[in-house]
Amino acid sequence: MGRFPFMAAVNDYMAGMKGVLAASTWKELERRYRRMEKDLEMLNEAGKISSLHPEKINEQDVLAYLSCLRARGLREESVSHNLITFCSVLRYSGNAAVDRTKMKYPQHFPKFTKQRLDPISSEDRLKIIQAADKVPSKDWHRMLSYAIAVAGICSGLRPGELRKAKISEIDLNQGIMHAEEVKGKGRYGEPRNVALHPDGIPFLQRYIQTRAAMIRKNCPRNEALFPKASKHSGGDSYTQQGFSRLRLIVQKETGIIFDGRATRRTYGQTGIDQGVPIDAISRMLGHSSTKTTEKYYCRRSNEAAIAEARKVWGTQPLEPQKKGISPQIEKNNWLTGYA
Repeated sequence: MGRFPFMAAVNDYMAGMKGVLAASTWKELERRYRRMEKDLEMLNEAGKISSLHPEKINEQDVLAYLSCLRARGLREESVSHNLITFCSVLRYSGNAAVDRTKMKYPQHFPKFTKQRLDPISSEDRLKIIQAADKVPSKDWHRMLSYAIAVAGICSGLRPGELRKAKISEIDLNQGIMHAEEVKGKGRYGEPRNVALHPDGIPFLQRYIQTRAAMIRKNCPRNEALFPKASKHSGGDSYTQQGFSRLRLIVQKETGIIFDGRATRRTYGQTGIDQGVPIDAISRMLGHSSTKTTEKYYCRRSNEAAIAEARKVWGTQPLEPQKKGISPQIEKNNWLTGYA
């Protein structure tokens, strides 16, 4: 396998994953594997692992790599992600060393529970929408930035789904937005429609008008809902990094720190708090089951649960039942036993 046996196996493995992984996932895996190769080379030079060949790595080598990750101060979640990636290329090479190590030394493996992060608070959500309403229509760059933020918290679409959305996929009269370029499209992801929260529709209507004027002037063929304001952009939409830079404008002006995942959680939590059933929220977020929605995104708040219980039970204590002989038995003077 030459001088670089680990990366040779990685390249073969990645070639087999073409057409399966999203471009962003592909790039992330490439970065992770390059760092992994450096770690393994360092461990090999120090005599802490026996081989750089994926098919020859053994259980003690796996433990050494785990120790290396923890020595770098990585969180248990990050250690787990690296270990899963490491295991994938070893399995591809016919080596089940990670699986065997986990069976023999389970105490060495990461143990963590992924916490459900908080959504944007109701107050901050309203603050973003109110700030958007004050942006002058002629200020295209800020209109675009706020439109991305408002669309995120009022549609729950993923950042990638928003970036790739087309102008034809939003219907503000019906309050509906369509997501065609979904996560896992062609495999597990299905295109879907979502209901836009009415709070953001007035601003989005103004944004659509501003966008139309900008498009006519600069890039009439651009069909992106959130287009680049350039005569040379054609049909291009913003990159992931471009979206993040635009979001920073809203963060700086409002003082509210958030990302695309936070806007999704906010959409879900707002819907649930306002009475939208969890299965409807889960479907619009693009989840295969409500378990994912409740575990990682949103669920009914404790206060809402108490309010629902009080609707059923009321707030007054129930009268205790009186003890004694059944009045029916007393009335007929029935006697126990056989006649």
